[in-house]
Amino acid sequence: MQKNDKQNIVLTGFMGTGKTSVGKRLASELNRKFVDTDELIQERQGISIPEIFRQHGEAAFRKMESDIARELGQQEGLVISTGGRLMLDPANAAALSQKGRVFCLVATPQEILSRIKKDKEHTRPLLEVPNPSEHIVELLKERQQGYNRFQKIITDDKDPAEVTSHLLDMFREHPKRISIDHPAHPYDYVVGSGILPFVRQLAEVPGPLVVITDTTVNELYGQSCGEVDHIITIPVGNQHKTLATVQDIYDQLLDIGFDRSGTIMALGGSVVGDIAGFVAATYMRGVNLIQCPTSLLAMADTCIGGKTSIDLARGKNLIGAFKQPSVVIADIALLQSLPHREFISGMAEVIKHGLIADSDLLEKVINGDWHTEAATLHTSLFELQALVAQAIQVKVSIVREDPMDRGIRFSLNLGHTFAHAIEQVSGYTIRHGEAVAMGLVASVNLSARLGHCGADLQQRLETVLAGVGLPVRIPGLSTEELLKAMENDKKRVGKINRFVLLGKIGQPFTADNVDTRAVIDTLKEITTSSD
Repeated sequence: MQKNDKQNIVLTGFMGTGKTSVGKRLASELNRKFVDTDELIQERQGISIPEIFRQHGEAAFRKMESDIARELGQQEGLVISTGGRLMLDPANAAALSQKGRVFCLVATPQEILSRIKKDKEHTRPLLEVPNPSEHIVELLKERQQGYNRFQKIITDDKDPAEVTSHLLDMFREHPKRISIDHPAHPYDYVVGSGILPFVRQLAEVPGPLVVITDTTVNELYGQSCGEVDHIITIPVGNQHKTLATVQDIYDQLLDIGFDRSGTIMALGGSVVGDIAGFVAATYMRGVNLIQCPTSLLAMADTCIGGKTSIDLARGKNLIGAFKQPSVVIADIALLQSLPHREFISGMAEVIKHGLIADSDLLEKVINGDWHTEAATLHTSLFELQALVAQAIQVKVSIVREDPMDRGIRFSLNLGHTFAHAIEQVSGYTIRHGEAVAMGLVASVNLSARLGHCGADLQQRLETVLAGVGLPVRIPGLSTEELLKAMENDKKRVGKINRFVLLGKIGQPFTADNVDTRAVIDTLKEITTSSD
């Protein structure tokens, strides 16, 4: 990753969000050259952009934008303000991300319209319509997915000086590195915002780099990974975490001549991390692995510790291997594109870490504004980065003490014996994080039922879970089917059931041969009627 004094600052976003005014201020404060791509095109063509559209058409203008993106992408130390659609083209985004940090300025449709009406210097051809307000809303909706790829900065109710100051703080913020001292080899967990394009530099990868991702993440971020040699996509969903998917990836790797000198990069959520990690552990007896989690669940939990797994029809995670990555790189800005339900699902693992560790993590969850829609997460990216880093540190500390999962690391399974059964019996219509939330309530209920903690702990837990929008009751699943699913849980030892229970916050422990009647009573108490 380049030093800040060399790295370009690239501004994108809708018209009227302040790209030019903020860009000029940034360039002045940093003593850099400012480039406005629209102005550069007009200067070179000798006519205005509306005239370019009239004389040559939109396709010709977009070609001019692409040429400019490739040209500027090779330069350093610039502040670049781009046209509203330029960075929506993945090739342009890749070109300008190569040596630059991209920031997306955003504002409400009402604010944008107000600013455009006050701007008498520029003609806006896209707004020469009967109802410009509705047109702005339509265009923003159309471009939302593209803009979600980039680190966002809200500009409503802020003057250019305030936005510039905030942007400079973000630009100067260095990624946080957490060292993981594992017996296999030490490696770093890097947490930052806007760092995905610099994966190769951060990971110091010299040879071929192949990305394994799913179709959705590839559409969003495949072109934002910097210099990669090949991308392999898999279908989205838990149901594809199978040996058939693994076999297909093996075949594709063989087809491109991938060998042990290369590196596999897992770009995605927990499913992608498991599949790519398992492939890296087994292909040609093992190749180098980078984990780049894109979901909160994967960032806070599943990408740490080297566990990889594949599901069978008879149960989750029944086949697997340990594979430590060479580095984990978590770009918090990617969480902006997560569906709301997916983001909230990941909070279950953060809360679990707060339960098993004697830390103030639960208090941070309670006091934060984490229930907001994922599309507005840019309002608290700094806070979210700190939360994720603290949750990561909990798991790192435990994995460091028990790298091979033979002791204290078992505490990380709090709630998971119930959760995996809930997922399986629901036919995987319940997300993993939602099932973990229900499983945490069940585990604390069982702990209280057996006299290990007070009933007030369950009440507090339910308040925290409900506060971020997570479920606290199992929705009408059969107790008998849940018990049967637990019989195939990988945490069992022979016919002995095994649960992680709580004495109090920060005091998890393992309990074997738990009374089945107590488990049944717990399930019945926290399961809603299916009527």
